[in-house]
Amino acid sequence: MIGVEDAAVNGATRSERVARDDAALRGSPFRRGTRPVLRWIKADGLDDPVTRAAVGQATRLFGDRVDYCLCTYGLDAERVRDVLSWADQPVEWIRISEEDNERLAAVLHAAGCATERFGYWWKWFPERIRPDAPEWILDGDMVVTGIPPWFDDWAAGRDVLRVSQDDRSVADGTNIYGAYEGEVDRALALYSGLVSLPPGLTYIDDMLDVVCKQPLTVPHDGVDDMSEQGVVAAAFQRHSPVPIPLSEFPFGRAFEEALDFGLVESATPPWGYHFGNAFRMPNPHFEDLQARGVVFADGEPSPCDDEIADREGVFKRYRWLGGGAGQWGVPGWEMPEGCVRAVLEECQRYQGRRVLDLGTSRGRLAGSICALGCQVTTVDRVDRGAKGNLAGLPIEVVLDDAVHFLETTDQRFDLICVDLHGNTLADWRRYAPGLLRCLSRHGELLVSNVELWKIPEWADETGAQKFVNRLRWSWRWRVRPIPSGPPGMAIAKRR
Repeated sequence: MIGVEDAAVNGATRSERVARDDAALRGSPFRRGTRPVLRWIKADGLDDPVTRAAVGQATRLFGDRVDYCLCTYGLDAERVRDVLSWADQPVEWIRISEEDNERLAAVLHAAGCATERFGYWWKWFPERIRPDAPEWILDGDMVVTGIPPWFDDWAAGRDVLRVSQDDRSVADGTNIYGAYEGEVDRALALYSGLVSLPPGLTYIDDMLDVVCKQPLTVPHDGVDDMSEQGVVAAAFQRHSPVPIPLSEFPFGRAFEEALDFGLVESATPPWGYHFGNAFRMPNPHFEDLQARGVVFADGEPSPCDDEIADREGVFKRYRWLGGGAGQWGVPGWEMPEGCVRAVLEECQRYQGRRVLDLGTSRGRLAGSICALGCQVTTVDRVDRGAKGNLAGLPIEVVLDDAVHFLETTDQRFDLICVDLHGNTLADWRRYAPGLLRCLSRHGELLVSNVELWKIPEWADETGAQKFVNRLRWSWRWRVRPIPSGPPGMAIAKRR
């Protein structure tokens, strides 16, 4: 741990170094992580309820032991916010495009496949979200309901490649591999529903080699043609995969009366379900297992007369936008849950009034405050995904340095929430004049990080505390702390 004596290096405090490094980042910090990650692919189909339940259940089942990612093609922000509204942990949203796997896109285009017809192939854009981490790649209609016995080894990076299996279809003579049926090891009977990857394993070279030896039929249509599954199976079988049997992850195809547990019984009970064809039609197996409590279901967050329940619904709906202390942040960057609830309690009193959120991050507070009926402006000097995450909402998202914004804006705000990374005395000497200038006559300040200095790594971050203490000593202000422990928060209101 960094002690007080290490707080300044080359004349910079730790917060200044973190801010400098943060501003220099390019691309997605999430993708540079090494923690295990679960990744779903979702396109414009009818399976939104299945993906919503899948994310809701996985985030409760695994908690903060892993990170979560939803890759989408053709979905707008409003729809994604709805799909992720049941998440109990932060979820990274990535809108994928051809640029995420340019080599594969080039092969598909060469076969006469238009971008909007990539279909099944979108699952491999990008090849890896985290090349150096354990990674699961799942279809959006796959719900994990339990923890497989090999999970700990996978999460620690010690497991082998595992790929889901459809032995019954292969045994029945059904061609699930398109034009590549002859290239696939039928004994393995792999299909591309769930792929469990160890760190460092790559596969696009193998997929492209399969297609090089036997080119895709022209014109290719990735929406209807099953060849993607054949190419994937032929590529992964080169890496000595262990099949995940249907008995452990059964098919619940919408057009079949019963669940398909495959041909071989397993000592391991089912730990997930693949609700096939939910993309195209309602799936009765999903609806039945959800009604029986096997698959997670949560009431849709909606406004109601009870202020606490309404506030709690908003709190839950935007939990996926939390920053956490995972690979896209460091300890001390995420506002504690108790403080988030306190902010929402205060903001509920400001419906219809102007609120300033300083420190947007991924947009959790801004989205939640907006949902409570406030007029929200949110400011951060870098975009950590908030512009996309909050798209379509009546929120003014500003990319600017907080001090510059406070010095140059003509707006006045009834409530200002301050959650900035720099909290030294020098920082707060810069913040204070602008904050007091932009706060309306009877406005309120919500100041985060007033106890950050109690965390050894941030022992020099005493600026927020000193600022709040000065207000506390003034008869013009009423100040009360939020009892949450470090990094702490205080509420200051002009009399």
